[in-house]
Amino acid sequence: MSSMLKAWAVPMSILVMANTSATWFRLVSKHVPEPYLDEVFHVPQAQRYCKNDWSWDPKITTPPGLYLLSLLLKPFLGSCDTSMLRTLNVGAICIICILSYGILRHLQSSSRRQGYKKGSEGHSGEDDSQILSDAHSALNISLFPPLFFFSGLYYTDVISTLLVLLSYHTFVKSKPSNPTFWHALQTIGVGILALLFRQTNIFWVAVFPAGLAVIASLKDRAPEKVGTKRLGVVDTLLQSWQEGIMYDVPVEEASLQDFVILPISVVIAAMRSPLIVLKVILPYSALLALFGAFVAWNGGVVLGDKSNHVATIHTPQMLYLWPYIGLFSLPLLLSPLLKPVIHFLPNGWLKSYFRANFTGSSEMSAPGFLSTVLCLAFGLVAIHYNTIVHPFTLADNRHYTFYVFRILFRHPSIKYLAVPIYCSLAWLAVQVLGPTSSVEMTRRQKTNSTTASFNGEDRKPCQASFIFIWIVTTALSVVTTSLVEPRYFIIPWVMWRLHVPTISASQSSSLSTGKALYDLRLWLETAWHLAIDATLGYLFLYRGFSWSSEPGVIQRFLW
Repeated sequence: MSSMLKAWAVPMSILVMANTSATWFRLVSKHVPEPYLDEVFHVPQAQRYCKNDWSWDPKITTPPGLYLLSLLLKPFLGSCDTSMLRTLNVGAICIICILSYGILRHLQSSSRRQGYKKGSEGHSGEDDSQILSDAHSALNISLFPPLFFFSGLYYTDVISTLLVLLSYHTFVKSKPSNPTFWHALQTIGVGILALLFRQTNIFWVAVFPAGLAVIASLKDRAPEKVGTKRLGVVDTLLQSWQEGIMYDVPVEEASLQDFVILPISVVIAAMRSPLIVLKVILPYSALLALFGAFVAWNGGVVLGDKSNHVATIHTPQMLYLWPYIGLFSLPLLLSPLLKPVIHFLPNGWLKSYFRANFTGSSEMSAPGFLSTVLCLAFGLVAIHYNTIVHPFTLADNRHYTFYVFRILFRHPSIKYLAVPIYCSLAWLAVQVLGPTSSVEMTRRQKTNSTTASFNGEDRKPCQASFIFIWIVTTALSVVTTSLVEPRYFIIPWVMWRLHVPTISASQSSSLSTGKALYDLRLWLETAWHLAIDATLGYLFLYRGFSWSSEPGVIQRFLW
């Protein structure tokens, strides 16, 4: 790869993002100049703040971070009219592209270094390819339809996501197992800023990094067990207590049993080193304490009108997560489905081409029988006993969830028939997080899985521990609300997408083509996101409708 292409990869991604978001902003400003839907509350509130009027609209339930930022940037915006307020999210979506790239580089760099010994060839080639892949992935994350759509409106979601990513960037660039005082201050400061935009961010700026930090600290301080055979459950837990060794496995090898052993092993290993654990979670505990104090002072999590935002347990939200990922990441999820087909192709350039550019060379494992049965059982029970339809969902035909639930409730059996689809998509979403290269998988098996992943040399982000913490954090953030909103799943999707590995040039060159190729899934993902963005943008701008109760008022489709 030419050095010029490498140097321009990130600037080009930012330039594409800036032009795309600016075009969307101009179209929205032209066709929807007045505040629309939630903007009807957000824009007047921001304008009051811009006039130093601190009165609060009780219909607004989120914190005032967006309005405070608008006031702070008023000298640069020139005014606080609707159009200028919307420009905040145009800038924010571009910064999200930059932050996503930074996070991807930090996540990838340690993995690449561990994949090569000193003086091995090919390191530079992979590094070059990975820079381009990371820049492309960052662009695709910024084009994510539910996120990109609101970059042209004055909503809290874009800047809220930006601050959560800033918090995660602070985490990944530090040494989680040995936090400094400056890092703790950064963590708390960025966390507070994120909480000023959305209350549920507490789970992503405190619980999520705290869990990852505990895992990292336990792994770093435990002795390595290279070459040891995989132990039984009892011996594994005994080893966690006696030697402080935390059990973990690569995601592609994880079974249901591993996800049961993992948290028990973490708790046991943490009990053996309580001071170490307390040290790494201290800044996150401070954030939780501050948030708890706010809830106690406010009389609840929600600001303003609490009647329509009552906390409840809504477990089917965790089922809805998987079709959400499946829809927006279809090009990525097709990869594991095509692996069995490509496996039976005759050896030759076609098979090598698809492996090098689309599916990778690793083999795909089938879903476990027990895992499948339990997923189906959980899904059916959750749907039958805990399906909640918020009054807003079926009362407002401007939102796409209105039409989704119309389909689900068209016949009593449909919501149950959807459960196998949820489970299949969940399996695919986890499969995509596994290694793309059979070479990488073999290396991991030699250095890691034979030790039952007892703190060996592998520090790949997509271990079973990451999946466990990600799912727990996602559950905490969405299961407590009865309203099904595509916007609520933005951050879970972004965190998942950041950890999807790409097919690297080093793998491509190891195949029979002998050439450093490119992960075509990234281009398909770009096209897919742009197609969705363009389609829904068109519907929003040009396919308005009116209600008989409000004749002459244009209503528009949106998330």
